[in-house]
Amino acid sequence: MNDRSVGRIVFVILVALAIAHFPLYPQTAFTPASTPAYEVASVRQNLNPNPAWSMSFTYDGVRAKDVTLLWALHEAYGIYDSDLWSGGPAWLDKARFDIEAKYDVSKYPIVTLEQRQAMLQQLLADRFKVVVHHEAKEFPVYALVVARHGPKFEETKPEDLRKNPVYGVMCMHTGGHRGAIEMHGCTMTQFANALGGNGRFDLGRKVVDQTGLPGYYTFALHWAPADTPNPSSTGLSAPDPSGPSIFTAVKEQLGLELKPIKAPLDTIVIDHAETPSAN
Repeated sequence: MNDRSVGRIVFVILVALAIAHFPLYPQTAFTPASTPAYEVASVRQNLNPNPAWSMSFTYDGVRAKDVTLLWALHEAYGIYDSDLWSGGPAWLDKARFDIEAKYDVSKYPIVTLEQRQAMLQQLLADRFKVVVHHEAKEFPVYALVVARHGPKFEETKPEDLRKNPVYGVMCMHTGGHRGAIEMHGCTMTQFANALGGNGRFDLGRKVVDQTGLPGYYTFALHWAPADTPNPSSTGLSAPDPSGPSIFTAVKEQLGLELKPIKAPLDTIVIDHAETPSAN
């Protein structure tokens, strides 16, 4: 994988994290009667044999290239964990599409994240005939809680937060691989998600935030993975095998704890979807 590809993937990950957790404007910006809608929209199947997927909300709409319907649904509902999705046709995560839609900015100069997602949900319902419903399912998880002596990480200063004109505050992954997480300007929920991702081989469970901490923070966590892969096969330097376990590192370095519990998580079931209608 070349540097350009790595950069593109990192950017999309950052955008995805921002979409999942940060409203751009106050929720009272519009009354229900003034809910924005796309004025023009295009959906075309993409048969490029060399996928180069990308997707983001834009100032005046949404633009996607080479994306599957499953990925578009992730963006529309702000849920990116595939374990929390079920159902749908066999082509759901195989067929790829280009999607572009725009609304009139002069009519809707301020649009919340929830409104952007609702507009995309409606577009997918119109063109792909998507029908979904929510189900709460119980999962074994780790609850991320504050340890006895309190947190050992810093709240990010407001002047140091990275902001985007469309997405608002951006959660920045400043470094990380298996055995390491470094983040800047991120919520506890975003850190819990990153911990469950980078530490999935060591934890075997999802991580949910139960710290009650509401701000944006800077994190640096390093641990010795329980089963370290060969660094020559990953292109990454090997973590220190004498380092702490992920559980010890979370407690000693961050002042947090991981407690095993069972918890209901919101999942989405795709009841129906069709290949898109013509533009």
